[in-house]
Amino acid sequence: MIKVECYPVGELQANCYIVFDDIQNLCFAVDTGAPSPQAEESIDRFGGNKLRYILLTHGHFDHIGNAAAMKRKYPTAEIVISEDDSSFTENDALNLSSHFCDVQIEHFSADITVNDGMELPFGEKTIKIIGTPGHTRGGVCYLFEDMLFTGDTIMSRTTGRMDFPTGSSRDMFESAAKIAALDGNLKLYCGHGNATTLDFERKHNFAMGNITYDDLY
Repeated sequence: MIKVECYPVGELQANCYIVFDDIQNLCFAVDTGAPSPQAEESIDRFGGNKLRYILLTHGHFDHIGNAAAMKRKYPTAEIVISEDDSSFTENDALNLSSHFCDVQIEHFSADITVNDGMELPFGEKTIKIIGTPGHTRGGVCYLFEDMLFTGDTIMSRTTGRMDFPTGSSRDMFESAAKIAALDGNLKLYCGHGNATTLDFERKHNFAMGNITYDDLY
């Protein structure tokens, strides 16, 4: 049985996900942007040494800010980020923490850097990396079974902003089209706000040809 828990964290309420695979007795985290005692309690109950990965969809502070601390607490977990966003973890101008006067993040280096099309072993299963630049140059989504963790690429009816450093509207629209072309009606777990489905976004997301642009994030 797969269970996904969502914890909105930090000033921008970025979604931190913990994904538990009871059959394999393993779990992984997605976008640990700020401390969440509730998320850590859930991991601890499951078994902290069973946390396999800390997956980062992109390099902005609200998604990576607690990765170093979580790695210290759960040293068996490996931090994963795209090769193109790997420098964000030590560059406050790129990760945007320098834009927020009350935000400081601990710098770190990822254990694993990934690119489009790679797969990460997760027990007897795999997590597939889908390169989705646009919000940042190295944005990625993580596909696990019928779940896609989209970060700030696709959110309900919208996308992340494209005007931050290394962002690109052209890349974003190409990434949205790439996601729209994936098979099936995947469950989309987004970087902010509620989860959605691929069928819904194909019909209602402006980047897939519908509705209007919301530039909150």
